[in-house]
Amino acid sequence: MKTKILICVSFVALMLLGVQWSGCGGKKAEEANMVGKESVEKMMEQTLATASESKDEAAPPADKSGDNAKAKEEGKKSVGEKNAQVDVEKIPQKIVKTADISFKVEKYDVARTNILGIIQKHQGYVSAENQTGDVYRTTNVMVVRVGAAQFDGLIDELLKQAVFVDYKKINADDVTEEFVDVAARLKSKKDALVQYELILKKANSIDEILDVQQYIRTLQEEIESMEGRLKYLNNKVDLSTVNMTFYEQSDMLPVQTESFGWKMKEALAWGWHGFLEFLVGMVYLWTLWLVMGITLFIILRVVKRGRKKRMMRN
Repeated sequence: MKTKILICVSFVALMLLGVQWSGCGGKKAEEANMVGKESVEKMMEQTLATASESKDEAAPPADKSGDNAKAKEEGKKSVGEKNAQVDVEKIPQKIVKTADISFKVEKYDVARTNILGIIQKHQGYVSAENQTGDVYRTTNVMVVRVGAAQFDGLIDELLKQAVFVDYKKINADDVTEEFVDVAARLKSKKDALVQYELILKKANSIDEILDVQQYIRTLQEEIESMEGRLKYLNNKVDLSTVNMTFYEQSDMLPVQTESFGWKMKEALAWGWHGFLEFLVGMVYLWTLWLVMGITLFIILRVVKRGRKKRMMRN
């Protein structure tokens, strides 16, 4: 009996040990999966700590007194804030200027030649041009790019070519805040890229290298996107845009839309006119009618005589 009890207890103990061993194996597998990310994070923290230690070693030794240490820390904070303010103040105000103008000119060809000369005088260029025309009007739509400093002078000289101004709209959009925000985020991304490149040099396994390279690729794409946005804003600020429309109006008035009443009036007029023309045409053919009348008269006389002869015979 005792032997059977010992066997059962031993069997249960072995089963418990197997369950515990399998649980430990699962935990070890999960821990192994987290090694890559944890190692990358630890390497990132070590790199940042090394950078901060190097900055502390480069700094002058602090005084032993607590007041002096606090004063120096406050001085460092104030210097950092001042440097940040200086970085923001270094970026000049970014203004994007856009103008929309439309005007009438006296002679289209002369006005176009003068306008091209004015654009060249102010060191601008025509980025797009579309000319349309008919018997009533000739129109030209131009998109002009010119330096911000020449913007106002160009507008004033262009409007001197007008005999009548339809409209003039000028818009100034301040993009300084967006420019500062993108520039600050770009600097932060570049600093992070430098740190990840240092981590890549310290990576020990293939998993760590692949993880770090993925982070680097993502940062490079974001940096390229931000640099493209800054270039676009700089181009818009440096070169203002003028959307210009000028045209020559002819003295000929366009044909009005034909209404039903107008069509009825025209139909009656053309019908009477056609009847008169028919009468005139009949008069032109009077010789024909004369020959036809004589011929008809002779035929009728012959037929009448023939009938009389028949009646007399009967």
